[in-house]
Amino acid sequence: MQEFFNRTVRMKRRYWVISPNARNDGDAANWIEKSITENKVFVGYNSSNKLGERFENDVSKNDCVIIAQGAKDNRTLYLIGIIKSERRYDDDEEIFYRSVNYFLSKEEIIDHEINLDSNNAFFESNNPGTIYELKQHNEYDFIVMEKIENSFKLKIQKIAMQDKIDLLEYKKQIILQGPPGTGKTRMAKMIAEEMTKASKLENPIEVLDNHFKTYKPDESRLVLREKINGLVTAFQDKFKKEELKNLPLENYALGTEDKDGFCYWLEYILTETGKYNGQADKGKIYWKSDEQKYVKSGFLKSIDDDNEAMEKMDNLLDDIVNERHEQGVKYPIGKGFVLKVLNTYYPEKYFPINNEKCLTNALKLLGDDPAGLNYIQKNVRLQKLFLEKKSQYKTDITNTEFMFKLFTYDLNGMIKFEKSELIVEGKYKIVQFHPSYSYEDFVRGISAKTTDKGIYYSVEDRMLIQLAEEARKNPKGKYVLIIDEINRANLPSVLGELIYALEYRYKYSEENYKEASVESLYDKAKDGEEPDRILLLPENLYIIGTMNTSDRSVGHLDYAIRRRFAFVNILPDIEPIRTAGVGKFKSVCELFIDDFDNVDWKSPKFQPSKHIINGFQPEDIMLGHSYFITKEKDEEGNLLDEVQQIELKLQYEIIPILKEYIKDGILRDSKEMKQMINDL
Repeated sequence: MQEFFNRTVRMKRRYWVISPNARNDGDAANWIEKSITENKVFVGYNSSNKLGERFENDVSKNDCVIIAQGAKDNRTLYLIGIIKSERRYDDDEEIFYRSVNYFLSKEEIIDHEINLDSNNAFFESNNPGTIYELKQHNEYDFIVMEKIENSFKLKIQKIAMQDKIDLLEYKKQIILQGPPGTGKTRMAKMIAEEMTKASKLENPIEVLDNHFKTYKPDESRLVLREKINGLVTAFQDKFKKEELKNLPLENYALGTEDKDGFCYWLEYILTETGKYNGQADKGKIYWKSDEQKYVKSGFLKSIDDDNEAMEKMDNLLDDIVNERHEQGVKYPIGKGFVLKVLNTYYPEKYFPINNEKCLTNALKLLGDDPAGLNYIQKNVRLQKLFLEKKSQYKTDITNTEFMFKLFTYDLNGMIKFEKSELIVEGKYKIVQFHPSYSYEDFVRGISAKTTDKGIYYSVEDRMLIQLAEEARKNPKGKYVLIIDEINRANLPSVLGELIYALEYRYKYSEENYKEASVESLYDKAKDGEEPDRILLLPENLYIIGTMNTSDRSVGHLDYAIRRRFAFVNILPDIEPIRTAGVGKFKSVCELFIDDFDNVDWKSPKFQPSKHIINGFQPEDIMLGHSYFITKEKDEEGNLLDEVQQIELKLQYEIIPILKEYIKDGILRDSKEMKQMINDL
């Protein structure tokens, strides 16, 4: 019995079980439907219903009402809600009712039966709001109610969280702000976990089939199509496949000033149109202008003579364009390079995806099994499937245009299926800002590397751009970056040009690519490559900042940055605090606010107390509920002493910060104030 008592102490609301079978009209289904439709609970249609009379007289706002179906000794949960009004009477229907917010359906709780002897409250109150004693000494009933309470709290959290998720979806970046101890970081993590968790998408085969059925290229697609065809034709005329065996070095290598060579066309001119997608191995020879020499890599690295190296490359190009593929396709150059060459000379035979992992995933999306195929066979197989679909649906679509559709899925990631439905996952990361945090730490910077030849420097993407790149490659997933203590860093300096990119997000279309692009301070390109300064923040990347409003020692956000964030107040709440902490929470709150007993904690409005220095508001400085939350059990499952935990928190966390508030001129340095703190 003591264990029951210890557990029921945690309950702070009264639970009522009401069954439509308790009424005499037998119209249970209509009774439940009416309750749901009108957000009301109707009890006591006539004076003979003693339960209705007791319910109407004893129930309080915020009590939990449970609709259960079945006989009284074998009831099944149906619906759970919270009473939101005092007793009211409907004159037209002559019915007593209470307004109810229905939060949980049977499917959202547990598929359990409730075995009760009556429709009375589960708990009888000896001291309302503080201690409830289990009326029926039934372990099973208590387990059911504990699960309901946990489910209820979780649903309330999700409802409160969904508003913030909706705002984040709209604005793309928000800041959770509030005084210390209100759970801002915890809320940010909960939002991130909810948004990035695995979810099911529609059957990709059906989606892609529908794409073929309904595809009609708009004007921009037709312009791009003509541009691609023109460039491919120009490339084929400039570098005729029958002449590749004698291609001169100066007409091949990357890095030459004229930017008109074979590799430059393949890696940059054609790529700009979206003709190819994915990072490919470069052509193994580039001109290093600062040293005025050709640099070779890969299978050409050991050849000193430039002409000899180019002769080997010409022979390789001749083998590729004449499709002299061995079974294993062991060309001594990158797979992406090979596939780019093949697609450029044979665009009707080879698909314009050059990354083997992307090819594998694309085939899976189309319901094909790529096992046992090499990278060229996968490419040819994908092109064949594309042509079959194009013929089947008699549509005017190019393989490049279909490629764009395929890349709306995470072809660079891990394609997962559950039955026929695609599973998509996102990701979140957390970083904490501090005064010395910089652009080079957050966006892009220079790193020093030590090798046996000495120290060399390279430009590397940092956390924000790394996560942005992951998000860009997986447009159906959601990615969240949590920036804890966002105002502790110098934000204009840390974000730099990305203040622009926060507003103009990349929406995965050629039309807004230029609008969303912003140039970095640092060029990421390696030797022989074109400058790569472009940064993009895709629309499926979200940013959540947290900000402590009580700390005036840190910088404020300027208006340009504020305009790009939505601000959400996370305020103290009495709901999460267990019994032993409520009294102390009230005592501490009364240092900051007047009229504690009349605060509506669901949408609190605080009246400043006389102890606050002018210029401060309670919602910015009062201590949050996290300071008063205690653990129920230790790691071994043993019950912990709640009172002892509160005493430790008071001594080592709460009182020290209150004294610091006095020193910092937030709370008045008065005898009354010091006495109130001592009384804690």
